[in-house]
Amino acid sequence: MSQRRRVNVKITSETLPERQVRLQIEVDDDRHAEAMEQAYRKLAPRVSIKGFRPGKAPRPLIEKTIGRHRLLDEAMDIIIPIAYSQALEQQSIKPIASPEVELVSHEPLVFTATVPLEPVIDLGDYTGTLRVAKEPVSIAEDAVEQELDEMRHRQGTIEPVERPAQEGDVIRGSLQAETDDDGQVFSGQELEYRLTEEYLVSMPGLLEALVGKSKGDEVEAKGMAPEDFPDERLRGKEIRYKASIAEVKEEKLAPLDDTLAQQHDHGDEIKTLAALRGHLQEELQKGAEAAEQRRFESAAIDALTDMATVEYPAVMLEAEISHILEDQAGLDPRDPQAQALYLARLGKTEQEVRDSIHDEAEQRLKRSLVMSRFAEAENISVDESEVEQELDTLAGQAGTSHDVIRRLFDNDQGRTHLRQTLLTRKTFGRLSEIAGGEPAKKAATKPAAKKAPAKQRRSGPRAAEKEAPAAEAKSE
Repeated sequence: MSQRRRVNVKITSETLPERQVRLQIEVDDDRHAEAMEQAYRKLAPRVSIKGFRPGKAPRPLIEKTIGRHRLLDEAMDIIIPIAYSQALEQQSIKPIASPEVELVSHEPLVFTATVPLEPVIDLGDYTGTLRVAKEPVSIAEDAVEQELDEMRHRQGTIEPVERPAQEGDVIRGSLQAETDDDGQVFSGQELEYRLTEEYLVSMPGLLEALVGKSKGDEVEAKGMAPEDFPDERLRGKEIRYKASIAEVKEEKLAPLDDTLAQQHDHGDEIKTLAALRGHLQEELQKGAEAAEQRRFESAAIDALTDMATVEYPAVMLEAEISHILEDQAGLDPRDPQAQALYLARLGKTEQEVRDSIHDEAEQRLKRSLVMSRFAEAENISVDESEVEQELDTLAGQAGTSHDVIRRLFDNDQGRTHLRQTLLTRKTFGRLSEIAGGEPAKKAATKPAAKKAPAKQRRSGPRAAEKEAPAAEAKSE
């Protein structure tokens, strides 16, 4: 008797909010009886009854020995998947995840299945109303000099001095910190740390205590952690320090001359300080333009998402929250202990962490669904010739490593990655055109609401994953 034989079922359907439907399914008595017989034949060989060989004891005796509920449970495991699958077929339902199943009664066998459905996205009339203003791009007057100053710091030296410490100096020595409630909260030997507010932001009061001290000094000091202190344990508490100064060092900046220019990454091409200034000006301008493009794209995605109507089942949001949690914590899904250790470090429950990232996950999910639907509405696609051209471009840019790049991407997985990169780039490009008020490249038709495909991780244009990258950015 086949377990996959069709089942006569009675089905009632109830539409629920958030793209769900509840099916109540009743299995006919004859098919339930067959499932009970199958359950008996499966369980009987496992039951040892005196006077009978394994599997030969009559069913009433088996039921009396193990309890009728065991047979009923086994029969449910046999018949419910078949009945559920048949109900989906009869109702023309395509679920995106497993249902929540609840038993209503054993006899007759009645159960409910709450089924998550595909999301539905209506973009609205975006072609005529989606507009985002572009902002002028400029760099600060002193931006180039700041870059030069950073280079001088990187190329400079740190040298010992025989004088009291000044702000900006480097101290070498030991350092301990403690509080009344927590005991020792920091301890280190042979440390090197810079006397600046930025470097010592996590040690309030220490900078002021060390400025003016000299080699060989033993320093004891106190500081009060503010209420918005990064380390929640120390907020509002007094921190006591003990520092031993083994050495005071002074930073010597590299000279601001042509030699500095020749130490730049493009030193073979840049020979003078004037040429370096021009190069930095150009790079900073490009960076500012790229940042503005990212802001513009992100604003366009937000505007499109705001005007869209998006409906999805809760299971999709829960999956997105799990993805963010894994990413933030660097969790390995295959390690069952990884999440527990991460939560222990945070001192929070899983639900507390999930609640804290709920809004971010909701926005990411909506943006991703909207951008996938937008790509469909605009008929954006990528053909193999475009993938091949992108591969040629990457290999050409790699110079002597072009063979390595080809081996990396010239396979199914690599080409899928390139195809997704190109789809993302083209989708962002088209959205930028519309948001910037450029003429439509295709006949403007209002896209009807459409069921979106079930969202897989990292699928579709990746707008919802993070802040929108520039159109030329590679997909992750």
